[in-house]
Amino acid sequence: MCTANPTYPITLSDFTTFSSIKYNTLPEVEVASEILQQQHPNFTELLDKIFSLTKEYSIDLGVRLIHKHMQIEEGKVMIEKFQFHQKSPAFVTSADFPNDQIYPSSWLLEDDSKLLVFEYSTDPRVKHTFEKIIQVPSVFLEICKLIREYHLEDFFAPCITGRDSLKFFEIGNGFLEATCPETKVSILKRRPHDYNGKIVHALWAYPVDKYCFSGEYKKSNQDDSNAFGCSNCVSCSTCYTCSHCTFSC
Repeated sequence: MCTANPTYPITLSDFTTFSSIKYNTLPEVEVASEILQQQHPNFTELLDKIFSLTKEYSIDLGVRLIHKHMQIEEGKVMIEKFQFHQKSPAFVTSADFPNDQIYPSSWLLEDDSKLLVFEYSTDPRVKHTFEKIIQVPSVFLEICKLIREYHLEDFFAPCITGRDSLKFFEIGNGFLEATCPETKVSILKRRPHDYNGKIVHALWAYPVDKYCFSGEYKKSNQDDSNAFGCSNCVSCSTCYTCSHCTFSC
């Protein structure tokens, strides 16, 4: 049973504040993963609790590895948009100015129990889930509470995992994300079956339905071969020269 209670009055502004200064201080994905593994090798206990909570309440929430894709300018935010990239469906994230068609999809937990937006999305399902957690924030707040109890607020960002746009993707083998410094975009596509480069797991979640990202974490007796898992390519600094990635910027 979810017992979390707000420690401060919940308002829309608590969920919608973004700081480019904060974002620019975040580590690169490989650095964040290495520190997490070194300092908190047993973080799967936390994941078990979050998975159980989101499964019980059937809400599309999970956690993302906190990292930056690139430096961003003052006034801009990180926005994920669905589009077709080289004729393949993709989620493309880049820095842009905010507008009324974007919705917070993940958050950073601050020391003062406040939230900062990590990234935004234009997906309609993100809007729907965001409105739901504003109205009934108890499960979201319980996830935040668990992250703090395990002292993982510098590593895990609570996030919305459902996307209507996932209907355009073939299920299987998860996703691979690569950041392209040349064009200053991050591209998330389905992971090629023959990909064998180095990866970093970047999202953990229980898939409450078939249109949710799900995590790479699993127990030995579980099979997530049909999951929309998310990983990052870290084998190169740009996909123009990467010998492992099968898509370029």
